[in-house]
Amino acid sequence: MHAVVHRYIAALNAGDLDAIVALYADDATVEDPVGSPPHQGHAAIRAFYAKSLAIKLDVALEGPVRAAANEAAFAFCVRLHWQGRDMAIRPIDVFRFNEAGKILSMRAIFGPENMTAH
Repeated sequence: MHAVVHRYIAALNAGDLDAIVALYADDATVEDPVGSPPHQGHAAIRAFYAKSLAIKLDVALEGPVRAAANEAAFAFCVRLHWQGRDMAIRPIDVFRFNEAGKILSMRAIFGPENMTAH
């Protein structure tokens, strides 16, 4: 699980859409942010990340990955230039894994207070 999180961060930084989608199970869901309608399956997940990667992202972990049973959680910072402003978003993502080590679900927990100018 730790290795998958590190591959996820590296793929976000590289803008590698194929590498990101490959981390997910075929029937996985992405809920980003929590409370929004989930994206389910590779096609929907690919479309979601394609929009995210249209902007150059600078992504870094903020502390260690926490992992237990089949779940991992991690705090990180996403720096980007959006709508004419430099911004930082600091979510906590929670991944749930299947027995093959693929991500079954991703939930991104953050709100307006976690989005700041930088």
